[in-house]
Order: sequence, then structure tokens, then C-alpha cells
Amino acid sequence: MKSYLSLLVDNVKNSFQFPLFTMIIILIEIIAIITLVILIICKKKAKTVKEKKTKKSCVKNKHSLFAREELVAFLFILIPIIGFSIFTAISMGTSIWFSFNKYRPVKGIMEFVGLNNYKKMLTDRTFWESCGNTLILMASLPIGMFLGLLLAVYLKNLSHGSKALRIIYYLPVVTSAVAVNLVWRYIFQAESGAFNLMFGLTKVNNGGPVYWLGTNRWLIKLAIIIKNTWGGIGTTMILYLAGLNNISETYYEAAEIDGASSTQKFTKITLPLIKPTTFYLLITGIIGGLQSYTDARVFAEGHKGARTIVWYIWYYGIDKGDYGFASAVSTFLGITIMVITFIQFKRTKMLDI
Repeated sequence: MKSYLSLLVDNVKNSFQFPLFTMIIILIEIIAIITLVILIICKKKAKTVKEKKTKKSCVKNKHSLFAREELVAFLFILIPIIGFSIFTAISMGTSIWFSFNKYRPVKGIMEFVGLNNYKKMLTDRTFWESCGNTLILMASLPIGMFLGLLLAVYLKNLSHGSKALRIIYYLPVVTSAVAVNLVWRYIFQAESGAFNLMFGLTKVNNGGPVYWLGTNRWLIKLAIIIKNTWGGIGTTMILYLAGLNNISETYYEAAEIDGASSTQKFTKITLPLIKPTTFYLLITGIIGGLQSYTDARVFAEGHKGARTIVWYIWYYGIDKGDYGFASAVSTFLGITIMVITFIQFKRTKMLDI
């Protein structure tokens, strides 16, 4: 029994082998956070005591109540701050450190290699193919935004049945991503798929059906773009509909008095006033598109034409156990997302959105 327990303990240690100094850094950061909280509380109490001694009784009570309210409010956000620090900030720092190491926890390997992981990433052809696939698959974002806007305008002007149609169009958003991908795999089947049967594509490929899930890299991309456009149109429609409802009717009435056409009212009034919604959809869509994974894993089942950056990270980190290299690619992806988001925010300030 003892030998079995010792073997189990050794396996656990080998599976979760972290550098000693990394654990020390984590503990120091946790202690620093707790110390900061205690200092803030003590400072608040000292400030309250000082105010009580220097001001009149009514002012004392007012500031004392305000200080207590601030303390209670701070305690409410304390748990999320600690959670973010431990599970996000520290995890990000640890991942960045791992990216400079050859780290294979299962084999017990931890060796500092500097920028070798990044050099390997930049010289790997599969990495650049994954980047290209990710960017191409994001074509569903502008298509979905355009169709969602048209749908929102149509539902806004629809007098009957608008609420029922909103629910129907929004259902794909709240449906499990895995379930949606599995259903669409059946839809894009070559022989019996609903897509080929509906559009008469069963005898167009030299007398045979279109093989969406076959070896053709562009057909699998097109299938994913169609699927993602369908899946994201609900969110776009709802947000654009909310933006359209916030536009005052007086603008349209004034434009109609001036003799503006429907197209002019749409381009000169509607589009400029829904720019904040468009900006939000663009930001979240790009971030979500760069983190796409289920399309490559579930729908395409690792097809070469659908391998995304996150699939690449998963393949090297989980399948191959090379946590150091996977951390390097993750760091690169995180920096890329932050840079793109920063540029978009700067650009919107210049355009006064």
C-alpha cells in the first residue's frame, strides 16, 4: 500500500512540476495583494479617525458614513480583484515565462531556451498556414454584420410577428457550439446533406456531389464561413435593432420634409448613428475570430484548410505536450489581439465614434 501511494505521489509531482521560483513569485504576489488590501483598509480607518477629530459632529458622521460605504464597496470588488490577480494576471505571467523555456511537465523537462520557441514559431510553415486560415475564416464577420443590419432594419419596420422572428433568429446564439457544429456536419454531407439536396449540388462535380468536408481546402473554408454567418447573425441583429430603436424619429421626419429618399436616410442618418454598435461588433468579432477553435476541432476535425491559431496552440500544448512552445504562440496571439484592439480604439477616437 505504501509503495502504491509513493508511486502515486511521484506521478502527481511529475505531472504538475512547476519551477520553485515560479511558485515563490506566485506566493509573493498573493502576499502583496493581501498586504495592499490591509494597507488600504488601515489608511481608510486612519483617515476616518482624523476627520472625526477635526470636524464638527454632523460632518464627522457624514464622512464616517461615506468611509464605511467606500469600505463596503471595496470589499464587494475584492473577490473579483483577487480572482483576476491569481487566475488571470499570474497565469499570464507564468505563461510568458514558460514561453522562454522548453517545458514538458509530463516528462519533467524544464530548460531555459530564450527566444528559441519564438524562432521555431516564426519559421514553422504550419503556423503561418494557421494564421492565414484564421484570417480567411473571419470573412464571416463583415458578411454577418451586413446581413444582421438588413435584418434589423426589416424587423424594426415589421408591424406583426417581429418578436417571434427575433427569437427564431437569436436561437443559434444560445445553442451549444459543439451541437451546432455537429448538426452542420450532417448538413454539409456530400450524399445526403441538406445543403447539397436543397441547392441541387449532388451532381455537379463530374457527375458527383460537392464534397464540402473533403480534401479541398477552400470548400471547407466556405462551409465554415456559411456556418459562422448563420450562427452570428442573431447577435448582430439584436444589437443593431437596439441601436436603431435609440435613433429619434425626428431625424427621419426632418429628412423627409427636406425630400430625402429612403437610401439617403439610411446612409446619412442610420449608418452614422449606429457607429458605436458597429464598433462594438467589430471589436468583439475580431477578438472572437482570432480565438476560433471549435470550427477546426469539431466541425472540420483537424482539416488542414480549417486549422486556426488556437487549434495550433492546442495541438502543440495538449496533443504533443510542448507547453513551452504553446505558451510562446499563446503570448504572440495575446499581444496581437491587444495591438489590434488598441489600434481600433485609437482609430475610432480619430473618427469621433
